[in-house]
Amino acid sequence: MNYIRRLLLFSGLAMIGISHTILVRMEGFSSEREDLLTVPPPKLRRPLKDVDPITLNFDPMAHDNSTTSLYDITPKSQNEEGPASKKVERPGQPNVHFPLPTEAVSSSSKIILEPTFGSHRPDQNAVFALAEGYDLNVYATFIESLKMTGYQGDVVMAVSSIRGIKKDVKEYLQFYASIESDKSGIRVISYSIDWECYKKSGTKISPEDGYKEGRGNPTNHGFSDCKLHNMYSEDDSLSPAQDPRDARPVATARYELYWIWSRKYDSSSKILIIDFRDTYFQTNPFSFAASSPQTGDLITNTHHECYLDLFEENFDAINIGKSSYNSNWIKSAYGNDALKTVAAKPVICSGSTMGTQHAIEKYTIAMVAQSDERKCKSVGCDQGFHNYLYYLGNLDEWLASTNKRGEQTCDIRVHVHGEGAVNNLSAMRESPLRDQGVLKTFDVNETYVAKDGNIVVNSDGSTPSPVVHQFDRDKELKGLIRKRTSQMLKEWKSEQSSR
Repeated sequence: MNYIRRLLLFSGLAMIGISHTILVRMEGFSSEREDLLTVPPPKLRRPLKDVDPITLNFDPMAHDNSTTSLYDITPKSQNEEGPASKKVERPGQPNVHFPLPTEAVSSSSKIILEPTFGSHRPDQNAVFALAEGYDLNVYATFIESLKMTGYQGDVVMAVSSIRGIKKDVKEYLQFYASIESDKSGIRVISYSIDWECYKKSGTKISPEDGYKEGRGNPTNHGFSDCKLHNMYSEDDSLSPAQDPRDARPVATARYELYWIWSRKYDSSSKILIIDFRDTYFQTNPFSFAASSPQTGDLITNTHHECYLDLFEENFDAINIGKSSYNSNWIKSAYGNDALKTVAAKPVICSGSTMGTQHAIEKYTIAMVAQSDERKCKSVGCDQGFHNYLYYLGNLDEWLASTNKRGEQTCDIRVHVHGEGAVNNLSAMRESPLRDQGVLKTFDVNETYVAKDGNIVVNSDGSTPSPVVHQFDRDKELKGLIRKRTSQMLKEWKSEQSSR
């Protein structure tokens, strides 16, 4: 009965609404516009996960092919009078620890990877993306829409190798990497990556074959298993090291790049990790206000805070157990017990994560550690790692370990679908977004800047979603954004010809 009472109490608390009203200044308006919209604050899941309590028992004898491997999922006893599993206590340290990615090479290994175009501005906010093998239209959709929001920070991307990058894409990236681009505020920092890739059969893909076989590039847009040499030094001598890790999907390996990039920024910086091909920006994501999951108070994102923002997919449409993809990723990496524990939980999208520099740095360390330990080669396993870390992996304890300023707290803010800075649309494809009230047409003289008047809104029905992720799942929205991209690219080219 005590257990039932606790469940009922938690359910009651979870239904408590946040009654605050906030003002959000909209980015991306013309210079004459200073509109303010009154909107409700976003809803967040509580940071204390409503899953069966678990402990991570370290087992150094576990084998790589074990369903439990190094971390054994052990539910605590529900009998208050009976014995419960104990966590491994490390005096003065959190109960979970992940090694630095460089430690796979050696304890003295250093990061030596440097950008091909552009240079980081440590005091700026940054947007990270894997952008391999795409044409100029895809780059323009991402960068030009972000630029239109008034964003003035860095965009950091992994792009194709120099031998494979398209001429117009190279010129475009070089323009936004130049000092001259400071006039518009946004700067693009590009890492031209030479991946060593393999087919699932284990056959090495030569760069030439990668293009001939229609993959777009050897990485096959993240689906090939690849290695990345020369990221780290062998030791203090700074001699480039070969990648010591097994070839793994680029979609998983990208978290090492994100970790490296995160270390280029100050503790006051905010960072957004987002998928590249299917993302469109409507307003500045870093200007979107949120509420504290502990108090409900409005959070102003000052440099004194540490937080990680996670974004759910639509819970009414899908959960982890209902999704064959998500359930398979959890099961493949962690086994049936873990899947049973999280099956009824919302899917948290790994393609959209935001936070302060410290939180992103530690989150990406944890993601690389999951890949190293679990050896999951399925494309998409990074989403399994992502959900496991939040629901079962003590990610909150790991983030709360001492940061660069000696602070001991770091919030995880899980945004209910349609209430945060990122609107993940993949699970909304059963019917047109317009029929669901997600895609709306407004009078451009009254609200958002889009010249065609169409905007994707959050669940309140009026707030433009700052980041529209997975826009290509809806036929009408995909067509609208294609038209906008064509116009934005035309304007950019006209601007260049007049210089």
